[in-house]
Amino acid sequence: MDDSTAFLAAAERALTSQGIIVVGVAQDGAQAMAGVDSLRPDVVLVDVYLGAESGFALAERIEASVQARRWAVQVILISSHDKDEMMDLLQDSPAVAFVDKAELSAQTIQGALEDGRT
Repeated sequence: MDDSTAFLAAAERALTSQGIIVVGVAQDGAQAMAGVDSLRPDVVLVDVYLGAESGFALAERIEASVQARRWAVQVILISSHDKDEMMDLLQDSPAVAFVDKAELSAQTIQGALEDGRT
């Protein structure tokens, strides 16, 4: 989930080429929520800064939605901004981890899922 179509396309190509199955992409919160509800992904990558909507708020909406339906999804927040700038918000978030966009790869996603709040 990212509001940049160029980033979405590049990330989808890169992750797919590394063996990640990308079941959907979204440019805004409404698309993301519809995709989560219909596709039931295991992991959702959410950009911290989405323009009109905060990625932190979207992560909370995703968490509430999947809990109501009694299934699980792991949210990983992504950003090109420094993790230290948002450390307090990350700790209060239902997201399991944070990954820098510059380091986004199958390996960093797997590591984030294994290690938790990286």
